Amino acid sequence: MMNNKSGDAARLTPPYTAGGLPSRYLLAVILFSMIHIVPAIAGTVDDYWAPWVTKLTTSSATINWRGETDGLGVIDYATASYYDAHKRFNETVSCRTAATYQHVHLAGLNHNTSYVYRVRPSGNPAAFENRSFRTMPIRGRFTFVVISDPQEGHTYSEERRFKYVADAVAKETDVLFILHGGDNAGHDDKALWAKYFHVADGMLAKFPIFPCIGNHEYHDPSNSDNPPTPANQYHWSYDVPLHYSFDCCKVRFVVLDSPDPNNHNGDDPHTSLALANSQAPWLRQQLAQRMAGTFTINHHPIWDEGRTIINPDLQPWENLYLKYRISANFAGHTHDYQRYMDERIPYFVCGIGGGRCADLVGPFARGYRCGNCRNLGYIRVTVDPVKNIGTAREVIVGYVLEDDSDEIPHLYDPPIIGDAVTFPLRR
Repeated sequence: MMNNKSGDAARLTPPYTAGGLPSRYLLAVILFSMIHIVPAIAGTVDDYWAPWVTKLTTSSATINWRGETDGLGVIDYATASYYDAHKRFNETVSCRTAATYQHVHLAGLNHNTSYVYRVRPSGNPAAFENRSFRTMPIRGRFTFVVISDPQEGHTYSEERRFKYVADAVAKETDVLFILHGGDNAGHDDKALWAKYFHVADGMLAKFPIFPCIGNHEYHDPSNSDNPPTPANQYHWSYDVPLHYSFDCCKVRFVVLDSPDPNNHNGDDPHTSLALANSQAPWLRQQLAQRMAGTFTINHHPIWDEGRTIINPDLQPWENLYLKYRISANFAGHTHDYQRYMDERIPYFVCGIGGGRCADLVGPFARGYRCGNCRNLGYIRVTVDPVKNIGTAREVIVGYVLEDDSDEIPHLYDPPIIGDAVTFPLRR
């Protein structure tokens, strides 16, 4: 049985070994390599997914990767300042539980500090290069990015659209983390998720990610008439609850679970009032605590084009958002950009990560402020708790002419700013 979790980690001194082969064995090694090494390298993209960081805090982070079946691994790491000065790592954590998907916790880190790390899987220690992340600050101004719906289309892969978004995010210099609105890939399929992590590699090499589950995480790759899958790739890749919260600089982020596998059409789970109600008591607890601000994210939009009222299944959440006066809400699912205002609270639909585009045809609710379609991009949000201000900017990387085609996108270099809005964190 596959074990997708890591065990306890032990801090060790980095092992260094050296060795060589007698010259009389050299020809045999070359001949063996010609036969065997090329197939091994060809399978690296699917078998080894370069590391990504989750569960970031002021003093800890979780390093994740996909390696060989029942493999182990070692993480060497150091503060960026130490690594720059000495060109080596001074800390090592080794995972103790063999698994394909590894999730190794690093603790005892310094707040607001950049770290460099390298994962060495047991089956291929040279599989990955150095990567980095910065721990959360205790106070002050910070910036995060919101992306959603990067999945492939019917006639194109994620390399044709999402790659340009991911590469633009990777060029950001002051971002602390990524908030992901769901639909990483079109189906719960290893090959498609391998493509997602391959395309997202540049941004994930720099920025931790906080994911939210989408409906496509449940889609069956073999037959859409089947019921939803268990969303295995999502759980194995991220190892996070379906709803959870985290804090940064006394600002709360609440991640909610909107697709209900018990309310589905074929393999596609819809929202349900029962699922929203089941999370409402927990959500109330998260919002009731006095924070410097509160952001929420749920994959299915509460407000969306095509209707003049909210999604009635999500009414319990909307009631709490209004009662506790959240800072802003983010959603994906609909593949366009929209912004609504409800009692001065901004609601964003950010489904512009690369999925098949959706036209903005209306009707719209009275809170609708602006929107656009066929753009590729993300939202960059800067938060200043001291000044009680948040500013969200739609970053447009490029655009396409067709909703679902293999065309080469028209790109902006550098990206341009579309919609922008400033709002209070606390009301």
